[in-house]
Amino acid sequence: MSDYNKEQQALIDAPLTTKVVGVAGAGTGKTTTILARTRRILKEFSTGRVVLITFTRMAANDMRNRLMRQVSDQDMRRVTVGTFHSVLGQLIRENAVAIGLQPNFSIIDENSTTMMYRSIIENNPDYLQFFTDTFIGPKDHPFDPKHTKLGAKDFKKYAGAVSTMVNTAYPQELMDGVFGEETQNRLAKMLDCQNVSIQKLLSVYHHIFKDSLSVGRETNTVNYDHILFIGYLMCKAGLMDAFSKSIVHMIVDEYQDTNLLQDAFVRAVGGDHLTIVGDVDQAIYEFRGGKASLLSQHAKEGTVINLTLNYRSFQPILDVANSVIDHNISGSDIRKPLRAYRSLTQDFGGILVTKAHRDKDESEDIVNRIKFLLAQGVPATEIAILVRSRMSIASINMELQKQKIAVNDTTKFADFMKSDEMRDTLNFIKVFTNPKDIYAFMSIIDRPKRGLGAVALKKLQDKAAEHNMSIIEYLLSDYISELTPGMRKKVQAYVDVYQTLIDPTNQHMSLSEMVPFLLKSTGYVDWVQALKNNATRLRNLEILKGIVKDFEEEYEQTHHDFTLFDIANAFTFEMTSSIREESHDGVTVATIHGAKGLEWAYVFVLGMEEENFPGRQVVDNEDMESERRLMYVAITRAKNCLWLCNSEHRITYGEADLHPSRFLRECGEIPEKTVEGGW
Repeated sequence: MSDYNKEQQALIDAPLTTKVVGVAGAGTGKTTTILARTRRILKEFSTGRVVLITFTRMAANDMRNRLMRQVSDQDMRRVTVGTFHSVLGQLIRENAVAIGLQPNFSIIDENSTTMMYRSIIENNPDYLQFFTDTFIGPKDHPFDPKHTKLGAKDFKKYAGAVSTMVNTAYPQELMDGVFGEETQNRLAKMLDCQNVSIQKLLSVYHHIFKDSLSVGRETNTVNYDHILFIGYLMCKAGLMDAFSKSIVHMIVDEYQDTNLLQDAFVRAVGGDHLTIVGDVDQAIYEFRGGKASLLSQHAKEGTVINLTLNYRSFQPILDVANSVIDHNISGSDIRKPLRAYRSLTQDFGGILVTKAHRDKDESEDIVNRIKFLLAQGVPATEIAILVRSRMSIASINMELQKQKIAVNDTTKFADFMKSDEMRDTLNFIKVFTNPKDIYAFMSIIDRPKRGLGAVALKKLQDKAAEHNMSIIEYLLSDYISELTPGMRKKVQAYVDVYQTLIDPTNQHMSLSEMVPFLLKSTGYVDWVQALKNNATRLRNLEILKGIVKDFEEEYEQTHHDFTLFDIANAFTFEMTSSIREESHDGVTVATIHGAKGLEWAYVFVLGMEEENFPGRQVVDNEDMESERRLMYVAITRAKNCLWLCNSEHRITYGEADLHPSRFLRECGEIPEKTVEGGW
């Protein structure tokens, strides 16, 4: 009896001298099949090289290690396993002198690449003026390159834009610098071109990229984008011919994520001795330059074999996935529905759509379900909460933290809890509730910046000590008149805010009124708004506003006759002492992009609202199909049970009304339950 199903065996046995396209659906065992095909190639060809290419170093290492256990050392020496960059990098090293490099060239990382592009821009007044005028704004006076306001984040953005261009454009466009309408439209969605035409922007980025190639030759360095482009140039110059002739077969995995430069290399080197494997329906990295249509193009040129037998999920879950993805036109010419290998058993936990009025209710319901699963002996590592974006995640993270559930958070929500905005706000409140908290005071007296550095603070401490007071007590006393007019002016805004709060007539203020009052009255909000690249900071303030409101409402349900001081104290205590337990063995919280290739027995998908998923970033049908592929990936992560959760309100969206995602309608008939913070 074969170890492989009929579809897998067909791909393993497919011809080796013509192009073969394996359309491998989610969970269909493609890696196992690829390795079996590799063993067959090694057996049929006693000499010659086999090349296996995949997209991540981790996947390449896994493939190499598994193959090493299956073939002899002698055969293994005939196999090259790696990523596009590692394989091309070695070929460039072997031909370094011919392309103007030394064999000991260095491959520079992202940070060094940004430094390189920054140096190129800063040493060219025309580039400097273009970016200053375009992204900061033209000045009334003549441009002075010595006083440009471009900062580190700006140069990182420009470096990222050059990389996006290289990974998205057609190779010939990168050769001659003339970009067609299709490429312009794709890049216009990805790049910041509000104040300039996309043609002009691409022209500048193209010149910078060409300059970087020259710098690379001078410094004997290449970056990852150089590797792909130089590989293309080597193909055109015939420098890949010997390598191509040495190959008996090439296999490329995850082809839906291939970009145009990579595809050009595969076509030039693999020829007809080529197997490509992928799934258009799991193409979710277009923003990195992936072009899913390349898989369909190859399918028209070769033998197509579908892998549809899914070893991961129960059929009802696959039915939902099939129903959703059938709404996509792209890939429909080579798509076949997924079928479950697993028979329905009591392990099937069902599929449920939950609807909540507020995400706080949704979060309580999810956590209750998780606690039930854990009590039944389900490992936390078999439970995942997936989101389209971080905008859906604030409430569930707070509830997981509150219930002391160990979490493996790969979305970096912890970044918000550690953000300046959260830390500064807590310190403002701490000083209000405890004027002797010198540590909180020292943290925010110069937030926003008022010129109160270490020397000024030392003077204030000394003055306060003379009267046996804390600094805060001193500033709120009549002794403040002792300060110089300049010093008094610097601290006056701070003093005014806290004197207002301490005024008994203002004690009717609620916590959700007090926090915005503090941040606005101290000038903190205006300061954040004036900062460059402030989008994340402003979003953090919005998240904070929702968290405060949720805490206040919950506190009011369990406390009576409390003062503003009481609830403010409780809030700072909750936020600072309830530190969530982080653990790789905990419940996974991940974005859908980060979940690709992974699986869990129990999966919750949050943010199933039209405004959130597909979301407002969708501008055309191409974008909608991309979002639908994300939905398909999310569904097919679930093995036993799937919850799709939508809420009418989320704290990150303020008071806005949210509406159920169209993807819920596309799922077909699924039971729906309204939740109210329990079940």
